[in-house]
Amino acid sequence: MGKREEQLPLSEELVKQFIEVNQKQWPKIQHTEQYVFINFSMVRMQMGWILPKLLYAKGIEMSAKVRPVVLTWRENHLLTELIKSFGMKHVSLDKMNHTDYLAALKAGMKTAGFMIFDGTGEGLKKVRACDILAGKSLYEDIIRTSALSTIKSARNKICLKKMCHILWTTYMLDRLCKKYQPAYVVCDDIAYHENLFLKLFQKYGARIYNTSPVGEEKIIFEKDGEIRKRGIRSGMLIHQNFDDVDESAVLWSEQYLRERYEGKNGRNIDKGAFAGKKVISRETVIREQGLDPHKKNVVIMAHTFTDAVFNYGDLYFRDYYDWTEQTLKLAGENTAVNWILKPHPTRKSYNESEDSIEDMYERFKKPNIFFLSDDVSAESIRNIADVLVTIGGNAGAEFACEGIPAVIVGKPYYSSFGYTVEPKTREEYEECLKNIHKIERLDSEQIKTAKKVFYLKNSGTMKTETAKYSDEFAILVNNAYNQMQEEMPLQYFKSNDGTKSYNDALLKQITEYFSTHDMKGCEYYQRGFLRGKDDGQ
Repeated sequence: MGKREEQLPLSEELVKQFIEVNQKQWPKIQHTEQYVFINFSMVRMQMGWILPKLLYAKGIEMSAKVRPVVLTWRENHLLTELIKSFGMKHVSLDKMNHTDYLAALKAGMKTAGFMIFDGTGEGLKKVRACDILAGKSLYEDIIRTSALSTIKSARNKICLKKMCHILWTTYMLDRLCKKYQPAYVVCDDIAYHENLFLKLFQKYGARIYNTSPVGEEKIIFEKDGEIRKRGIRSGMLIHQNFDDVDESAVLWSEQYLRERYEGKNGRNIDKGAFAGKKVISRETVIREQGLDPHKKNVVIMAHTFTDAVFNYGDLYFRDYYDWTEQTLKLAGENTAVNWILKPHPTRKSYNESEDSIEDMYERFKKPNIFFLSDDVSAESIRNIADVLVTIGGNAGAEFACEGIPAVIVGKPYYSSFGYTVEPKTREEYEECLKNIHKIERLDSEQIKTAKKVFYLKNSGTMKTETAKYSDEFAILVNNAYNQMQEEMPLQYFKSNDGTKSYNDALLKQITEYFSTHDMKGCEYYQRGFLRGKDDGQ
């Protein structure tokens, strides 16, 4: 494992040219004994993603005088040289693991004990390590990086191997934190194994920031040590700003949604739900699928089984897969409505190959349960649905603006505004689905509220905890990164394959920019510098 190299899809010649220019930018400084860790364990090696983090960390270093260390899973000589040109140290997590036998022993004992005395998916979620809850991070990481769609039993080779590896790294990092002082961390995500690493760093007092091509945000921790979910944070801010929104927000949301249905806005990975797909009418779906025209249509908006399964907070289901399975079971028992299962349009990019949603549908289909194929645009939902069922997907917010109520079990940004149905327990959820035919269309005030909430979340006018970048260099990087996502979304999620041409093109532009600009003036650096200064270092 330690001998494998970190993927770095870049031209060696271009990297050398960049290094020659970059190392002239940064003077040597006298450091304190504290550290800023830049965690790339979750980062695909696209220059549009790693450069903002390195520049941001450089600002923290120059301001707070902390020692910068970049963490990746594996070694790569060229990547090391690139990192060194910033005056930073490059550390391989796997290499450090293989020198920490005590961490390996502790991870092995913890894994073996769990497998012997519990071994269930639910039990895995409760596993603790280093005095913090590690289990949910382990669970998310295992199904995100394997062919598993759910974990009913963890007693298998995949779970055993991955659990042991992540815990080994966690115990190693715990020893590292005790030896060194992590004052800052620049991260990439708040889910999967990085969620666990961040909780560990925060335990030792580190202030944690995420910077991307778009903006930077400070990661917030709850009193119980868990990281506050972005949907919950957004919902809190929307509640605070809601009374200040006027009627123009309603018109804005209507126009935005018209364009969204055409696949013209929203995140690049979400446009596939609308762009280039057919829009069908209620009459068409009734005729082609054989629905009962006298019954309401309830659309189950499925999530990707393997993508950040605790993104909407604690659920009373094991994961997205379990929710979908149990919902289909309940649907089969309620023949008062037509049930239509709508798969998530990006599911095939997230390892959903074995035990797919199509397989699940075949197991649970009944005369009152139907399947909406991938060639149908999500815009069709507003023609078809009387009620939606989702954990907390965007559809619950979008189609509430069309008057369609949603039953939700998670805590998305649009929850608790009075236009969603929110059963608090599994028993309440089951009762709700038994009587779902009694749920009525949203009234005019609820629709107006939904449009104002949608406006606050999507218009960019509300002050959020994510500070956007807008200078010339940030625009250059973000445009290149968006182009890559736009043109190769499937390859982006599956591997680094195909990114070399984009990396090379961007690195060439970056090298030219660095050669004519003092990068201490760019926003990435400046924000990091201010964070180091404002935090009292």
